[in-house]
Amino acid sequence: MFTLIHSFFSDSDDKVVMALQFANPLTGSRYTFHCGLARERSSNLDDKESFTKRMDDYRRSIELSANP
Repeated sequence: MFTLIHSFFSDSDDKVVMALQFANPLTGSRYTFHCGLARERSSNLDDKESFTKRMDDYRRSIELSANP
């Protein structure tokens, strides 16, 4: 069983970064999951709004599943 301690999301014109920090309450160990995506220069920036919404929904579902 893990507890979500902190979540971070950053969105800019050229990259998207997400980090989640978990703790194991039994051992006190902490773990950080970090991932990032780089946007290509030829990407469709008109789709940025829908991508940001999907990432917000994804982050929200992670937070809800970690805190039932």
